[in-house]
Amino acid sequence: MSHHARKGFAAVAAAAALSLVAAGCAAQSSDDDDTPEGGATAAERELAAVPGFDPAAGVIKIGDILALSGPISATAKEQLVGQQIWFDKVNEQGGIAGKYKIELITEDNQYNPQLTVQAYQKIADEVVMLSGVLGSPSVKALIPLLDRTDALAVPSAQDPSFAKDPAVLPTFPSYQTNVTNAVSYLVSQDEKFKTARYCQLVMDSDWGIAVSEGVAWVTGKIGAPTGTIQKFAALDTAFTAQITALKNDNCEVVVFGGAANNLPSVVAAATQLDFQPQWIAEFIALATAFKTSDIAPYLTENMIFTGPGAKLDDESVEGIRNLLAGLGDTEITVQHVYGYMQAVATTTLLEKAVELGDLSGPGLRRAATELDSISFQGLGGDVTLGEPEERVLPRATTIYHYNPAAPSGLEAAAVGYQAPEGFDDHF
Repeated sequence: MSHHARKGFAAVAAAAALSLVAAGCAAQSSDDDDTPEGGATAAERELAAVPGFDPAAGVIKIGDILALSGPISATAKEQLVGQQIWFDKVNEQGGIAGKYKIELITEDNQYNPQLTVQAYQKIADEVVMLSGVLGSPSVKALIPLLDRTDALAVPSAQDPSFAKDPAVLPTFPSYQTNVTNAVSYLVSQDEKFKTARYCQLVMDSDWGIAVSEGVAWVTGKIGAPTGTIQKFAALDTAFTAQITALKNDNCEVVVFGGAANNLPSVVAAATQLDFQPQWIAEFIALATAFKTSDIAPYLTENMIFTGPGAKLDDESVEGIRNLLAGLGDTEITVQHVYGYMQAVATTTLLEKAVELGDLSGPGLRRAATELDSISFQGLGGDVTLGEPEERVLPRATTIYHYNPAAPSGLEAAAVGYQAPEGFDDHF
């Protein structure tokens, strides 16, 4: 019997016992009887239909707005696969609260805030919440719309400003935290990184700003010098000028804030100019196809990556075990892990909302405040919830070395690493 089924059986049994006791006492009117026929709990009795939820159909519909087309669609779709694996498992076990199946509705935003708004307007009345919105600018564009109906979304982004926003259910460490952990890890492995010259090659966006904040914080803590910050646009494919500037500034460590569509061109320019610093990048910069590409040797020699997760073939970790089972012959990636964790956050919230008897937007926001924290089956640190102003993002990051022989090219070097240097409260 599943956990949900045992809870349901216990509730029915308790209600039945209560009714027997009441029968042996003085007669009461039906208006005074708090236990209706059939022994339903208060939450079940009050759970009403809302947009995205029809109790008669027994289905809860949720939405995910991500890049189903465009230059980053391949990796974005891996997030979607990761989400679906967990939702399928929950459905196999009976659904939310053991009775409500999850149905996922997806829309394409091409990593574009304007298209994100259009996509949300299309499905807002069809879903109870969003289990993913890809991109910090897209999440920020949606927040005013979410606030109109007290709706809620899980971000596919790690901007720390989302942590305290009641429209957002935060899940991951911030970009700043990932940078801090990565630099701290390098220092822990080799003292030379304590005095290395740190530079940046970052997207000209909120993401790039967040990366720069992380670099400034951690280099200030360890006393390392900093150098040039080179920027680029999201769809840029030519990086010779930026790499030349980085090389001329004698950069020894370069923090890269870019995506998988940018990285091959970056490596091509660095190789051509014989520029081989230590690079730090997010898992977002990787694609599995790189394992058999010309850039694989350079990545192996020069780059570490940050992200959620664990050893990607370690089946002793619950989340990895479930992902591997769901993926079958498909190679696991950290993007799969990322989406899976978003789905875990979503179902944890939905369970609490059903328990409280309200799947409306305001009900979901209330449920988020009633949750102390969310855990992620060994894939990342807990996020502390409660009232929005009390929230604390996870502080742990997994550090990966690049290894073409490892799943999707990532070999976990430090699972759940947390910088002993500490963190800025801002992120």
